[in-house]
Amino acid sequence: MLDGVEVVYVEIVHGGLPLASSVGGRLPAHATGVGKALLAYSPQAVVADRVEAGLDPMTPRTISTPAGLTRALQDIRTVGTSYDHEESHLGVSCVAAPVFGADKKIRAALSVTGHTPRMDLPLPGVAVRTAAFTLSRQLRDAGL
Repeated sequence: MLDGVEVVYVEIVHGGLPLASSVGGRLPAHATGVGKALLAYSPQAVVADRVEAGLDPMTPRTISTPAGLTRALQDIRTVGTSYDHEESHLGVSCVAAPVFGADKKIRAALSVTGHTPRMDLPLPGVAVRTAAFTLSRQLRDAGL
């Protein structure tokens, strides 16, 4: 979930992969797949706050310019998924998708993460989008 300009991880199912994230942990939203999915569907003021707070790189691959972030967020809105190509942790990549509430506002994001050489990101991307859509529908049906 997004808290200010950072991602807060509320649940992580581990398979033994060392991650930069942990339950309750925070990472800068611009450097993670879930963070970029959240930013892509957040009000422009939230994105401006992230840029103003700085786009410090976590790895050499982290998006660290306002123009780069703007392009990435546009791409996410076009395809419905976000990618982290070793931006938060070298050797680790992920695909994420947004979760919306009943009011159609962004609430959270889901992701699948793995070792970069083993990740064919479009393949789990379909499953992540489907899971996020299903959760969004459940939130809508519950009026949340």
